[in-house]
Amino acid sequence: MAETLKGTLAEQILIDDSDVPDWLLTEILRRLPVKHIFRFKCVSRRWFTLISDPFFARSYATRINDSLSLSTSQPWNLLFRYLFEVRIVPSGMIDDRVALKQFQDFSLSGFSLNYLPSEQDCPIKILALSNGLLLCSESFYWQKNYYICNPLIRQWIALPKPPQPLQSVAIGFISKDDGYNVVRIPTSDSSSTILQLEIFSSQTGQWHCSLVHCPVPDYYIKTDSPVVHYNDSLHWLEFRHSKIIAYNPDDQTSQLHLMNLPNGKESEHLSLLGVSRGHFRYFEVTDTCQGPRNLSVWLLSDYDAQEWCLQYRIRFSDSWSDQDELNKFIPKDNFYVFPLALHPHDFEIVYLGYGGCLVSYSLRTRKLEVVRQNFYSYQLLDIVLPPWPRRIPQPSW
Repeated sequence: MAETLKGTLAEQILIDDSDVPDWLLTEILRRLPVKHIFRFKCVSRRWFTLISDPFFARSYATRINDSLSLSTSQPWNLLFRYLFEVRIVPSGMIDDRVALKQFQDFSLSGFSLNYLPSEQDCPIKILALSNGLLLCSESFYWQKNYYICNPLIRQWIALPKPPQPLQSVAIGFISKDDGYNVVRIPTSDSSSTILQLEIFSSQTGQWHCSLVHCPVPDYYIKTDSPVVHYNDSLHWLEFRHSKIIAYNPDDQTSQLHLMNLPNGKESEHLSLLGVSRGHFRYFEVTDTCQGPRNLSVWLLSDYDAQEWCLQYRIRFSDSWSDQDELNKFIPKDNFYVFPLALHPHDFEIVYLGYGGCLVSYSLRTRKLEVVRQNFYSYQLLDIVLPPWPRRIPQPSW
């Protein structure tokens, strides 16, 4: 009886809102989670008009920004860049891109990418992300099909195919209010001092090639190395010479720039770049199979002068946990541990792969905590949701 009454009341509310003025309905709607608001567009023509009005988007974003300044941070999560084939991964993980489960803004149905075109044996890979939008493809090699999508509202577009097939490229993606750019750079070069970059601009709807000076001979960028967008530039780790390669698509000089990594770094491969609380950081784990293992985090205190400040260097064997699944691995140093991500809002939290689990690690207290068991991936990207989801402009190409 109670359920019947509840259903009847809900139907009455949806059918008869004629006595509710627009301003009041707007106030009600803008207090709801954004993932529900877009679904409510189909309730009625009136609701569609109110929610689609640019005033509603500005009002919603203002309310979120005001609340964030008083208490919490923008919703965020960690996303798996790719999934393994069905026969390897349990069936429950096939469409599950969300690594952390404690955030209600990231529902499974909202962040599955199964609506993007792909062949059955080529699950979609997340190549890069920027301002809540994802750049995806079917493969890390011989990429030809690129998709830009907003997973929160399940909107996507396909880009024109790049001008030439390349086996291996490093990808960059920058999304701004006035459009977006995709950059393809060869992952390695052994002789030439001139490189040909391929750049897609949403403003022109076309790829164009740009010849740039190669800043270092015989460079090497891993094909699946994640790119970091910071200070209007794209940044990739270069492993052969232990540098950072940076590129600003809006720079009229159209040049690649080299940046130094911190002095005192100990790792050649177990490292990553990231942004935390608006600061550019470098995070590494000593890449040794035996012996002491350190966790180190640097902050780039002066971008132009390339000055790094060591924030933490911690002996991993000093770690502790109150969880049984981790205690059997501590304090031994001969178990594989690798860096996965920085917390975008908390300097003191990093994420590691350890003991077959995804774990959070407090750099202040040295505490390890399992956030996901049966961890099958070593490639994660952190996504921070903007106050209002960005709609992707319909392509003109």
